[in-house]
Amino acid sequence: MKFNNPTGSIVAMITPFRQDGSVNFDVLTGLLERQIAAGTDGILTLGTTGEYPTMSHEEDASVVAHTVKVVNGRVPVIVGSGSNCTATQIEKSVEYQDMGADALLLIAPYYNKANPEGMVRHFAETADKVKIPCLLYNVPGRTGCSIPVSVVETLSRHPQICGIKEASGDMSYAMKIA
Repeated sequence: MKFNNPTGSIVAMITPFRQDGSVNFDVLTGLLERQIAAGTDGILTLGTTGEYPTMSHEEDASVVAHTVKVVNGRVPVIVGSGSNCTATQIEKSVEYQDMGADALLLIAPYYNKANPEGMVRHFAETADKVKIPCLLYNVPGRTGCSIPVSVVETLSRHPQICGIKEASGDMSYAMKIA
């Protein structure tokens, strides 16, 4: 499914777990079906709401595979492939693209305290390696840093970067990037 000019509601999914800590795919299926039946315009899996920072790479990949299979092209699937390690982010992004993701969500590189040039390179090097749209994800409450307006402006010219999920709560920042 194409992911162009997203509009409407895109649900940031949780990842449900069993008592033993394993992913509960039966509950995940039910949650996905419920959101699609309710008319969501897209599904976002492995965002910070989806607990990906606490899951193994294998668990992440299994959630992506399951989500893509269940959704089956009915709405776009956006997958969080972000990492503070650019090489890891590229690896995950290519993998999730190949698994059928319609778009990728790329988080600011947490912990590293990248300067603006480093942030541009972190996002652009990933976007250069994929053929599906990428969304920047500004969530300083989770990453400890905000994507500078100058970085957003520079990356807005990249053909694979199509938007931003802005979760800082800073209305002046949102107005500047708009």
